[in-house]
Amino acid sequence: MTRYRVEILDEAAQEFQDAFHWYFKRSPMAAQAFREEVFAAIDALGENADLWPKDVTELHFRVLDRFPYTLHYELSGSLATVVAIAHQHRRPGYWRARR
Repeated sequence: MTRYRVEILDEAAQEFQDAFHWYFKRSPMAAQAFREEVFAAIDALGENADLWPKDVTELHFRVLDRFPYTLHYELSGSLATVVAIAHQHRRPGYWRARR
């Protein structure tokens, strides 16, 4: 049983899809590795969403290990809401408007 219920905003799901397709065009293996890492990070939120740090706006974030992406999520009680799966070098902070 998980400690946290995880929801993903539609915008974050679209960001994942876009990044997955970008990797897939270049390398299906890289796309699969990206998918596995994102899914593992999301699954980990279900157990330990309170483990990762907050930014200056109190939004939690989890940096991926092998890809330049970060999961930004809001934690409210037992609900973790992924607001962005953001590239680390593009449009910093754009996801804050989604809160």
